Amino acid sequence: MTTIDYLSQIKDIDLRIRSLEGELHDSALQDDPEYMEELQARIKSDISKYKKLRIEIREQIQQLKDNKAVILLTEYYVRGRSWEQTAAALEMKSVKHVRECMHKRAIELFLKKYGKYYLSTP
Repeated sequence: MTTIDYLSQIKDIDLRIRSLEGELHDSALQDDPEYMEELQARIKSDISKYKKLRIEIREQIQQLKDNKAVILLTEYYVRGRSWEQTAAALEMKSVKHVRECMHKRAIELFLKKYGKYYLSTP
């Protein structure tokens, strides 16, 4: 798993939860209580994983010494902000610079600190 894959898990789980919620809504229209119960259990499980992973990743990001890297990684991966919103949080006008240069540097800092434990290089 790459560093970006690891950090992106938060967004991926959130999308999966939203998809399941849509499926739950559809099953309610079909009046299938057993299937709805199964979906509700899956959603509850995924929400639990989402919360734990979000806390874990946020704590790891907060340990970085570079404040801009912390803000960038938190805004983009933990808060799920767009690149435009992330650039605004950093008070940067160039979204391209944030996405390409600053993001690369932030990922390198994260990998340098935590890569030896469980992450491979991108």
